[in-house]
Amino acid sequence: MSVCELFHTRYVGLMTAQTTAVPGPVSRAEETRQRFVDAAVTLFREHGYGATSMSQVAAAAGASRANLYLYFHSKPEIVLEWMPTLRPELDQIYLELDTLGDHSPSSCRAWLDRLVALWRVHPTELDAVEQATSEDSDVHRHRVELCRRTADGFHTVHRTREGSPLPPDVRATRRAHLVVLILSTERCISSIVLHDAVPEEEAFLDALAHQWSGFLTN
Repeated sequence: MSVCELFHTRYVGLMTAQTTAVPGPVSRAEETRQRFVDAAVTLFREHGYGATSMSQVAAAAGASRANLYLYFHSKPEIVLEWMPTLRPELDQIYLELDTLGDHSPSSCRAWLDRLVALWRVHPTELDAVEQATSEDSDVHRHRVELCRRTADGFHTVHRTREGSPLPPDVRATRRAHLVVLILSTERCISSIVLHDAVPEEEAFLDALAHQWSGFLTN
């Protein structure tokens, strides 16, 4: 089974909130809601999250501000709606790390370079997530929950290196550690890619690589 196929199997199994039924026709309200999200994402890419106003989102969607507020009351609410669409691409990168046979610091560092490259492909989208996370507690909670789902996809959270199931308390501890590691990794990469705030980029990534290696080989 390829990495992509394995990712699909694990990720779909974890997304328990999603129904397996064939979706019916999209309602007019759903179409309008999606139009606002699409307009906002386009503006975030063109002008940045901070420079985009709700009035601009409404105008770009061809609607009034009052109509927009029937669906979303703030930019963080729009990001909350849109954020899960970004997560699968990130999760696939994390799953690649979990399935690597070599978790040495050098191997983890090469993997981190691929994660940084993904952030460089989607800088404005991920910047919107970072800013919305800092502004809104609901976005923050949802992001943490998405990271928990990512952690649940890791083989090393549930089993020993030999394949034996871990006790529930050990699984819970490892899951919590992994969520913290994911969040700290993404925060660090955000500083590197979005804000150019880490002049010691190589040293920071090396330190992260050692943290990942230590977790995965423990």
